[in-house]
Amino acid sequence: MTTVMEVLGSQDAPAGIVTIAPEDTVVTAARTMRQHNIGCLVVADADGRITGIISERDITGRVVARLADPAKTLVRDVMTNPVVTCAREASLTEVQGLMHKCRIRHVAVVDHGIPVGMVSTRQIVARQLVEEGEMRNVAMLSLAKLAESRDPETGAHLERVREFTRILALRLSRLERYADCLDQRVVELMRVTSVLHDIGKVGIPDSVLLKPGRLDETEFEIMKTHAEIGARTLELALQVLPDADFLRMARDIAGFHHERFDGKGYPCKLAGERIPLPARIFAVADVYDALVSKRVYKKAFTHTVAKNIIIEGKGTQFDPDVVQAFLECQEEFHIVACENEDYALAVAVT
Repeated sequence: MTTVMEVLGSQDAPAGIVTIAPEDTVVTAARTMRQHNIGCLVVADADGRITGIISERDITGRVVARLADPAKTLVRDVMTNPVVTCAREASLTEVQGLMHKCRIRHVAVVDHGIPVGMVSTRQIVARQLVEEGEMRNVAMLSLAKLAESRDPETGAHLERVREFTRILALRLSRLERYADCLDQRVVELMRVTSVLHDIGKVGIPDSVLLKPGRLDETEFEIMKTHAEIGARTLELALQVLPDADFLRMARDIAGFHHERFDGKGYPCKLAGERIPLPARIFAVADVYDALVSKRVYKKAFTHTVAKNIIIEGKGTQFDPDVVQAFLECQEEFHIVACENEDYALAVAVT
């Protein structure tokens, strides 16, 4: 359970309360807020007693909106009174309930009656979003590691393809046609959800998944079902949490990263832009890592060989725009590939 003081302690500025006198003008209040990079001040009298609070919202709503003269308007004329307080040990849920009940956006934090900080709705929401994101990422990585644990050949595959995906999506976002759909949030979401691309492998029999060599035609057909299994599993989760964007993106990557741009892939034989963009981006990242990694049936290919294979797949296996983006950031791919011990060894002996 996160407490109020944990939120205050995570701020760049000290958690102490900044005060202003009731007789000061709102101009002084606004200047003080800007100086301390805060949105609220505690109003204290000459004896140090708290008499109210004044926020940016008070100044905007009660002074600017009414065309009053800020230089002549005193803090005491626009401050909110009384001040609502909470203990430093209070949970964020408790403080949110207090804010909702009192219809306020700021609460003073006190310790044995002494004010030690202010907490706002913005700070609480920001902290909750961070915690939710951390829990989501840990959960996804744990699920991905579960699938990976059944396929020991993959090694650090998850970490590498996650980085390849980020690099590729960032490069593609520079194109005008992708700028809106590949903003910073989407790129980060793509990076963290890409680790679930092979979650469907938990449903593949060990006799196929762990076979020490190439799969025959029947075995390959069984292996191909991992895309459908993964998509179906994540779709069930999405039905429970329909607003979870990360589940929708994870489903699209898991279900469609083996589709081909020419429509000859699996499981749905989608073609062109009918394949979700995250899956088209991830397809290049995934194939590149497979090419530069050692497998029981092949050695690790060099970056040049892998690059040429991807170029050959432009417009057939891969989206031409994604291949072009790959060529523009291929050096970054090579740097990540060099962190793979199998790749580094293969390059050293060639």
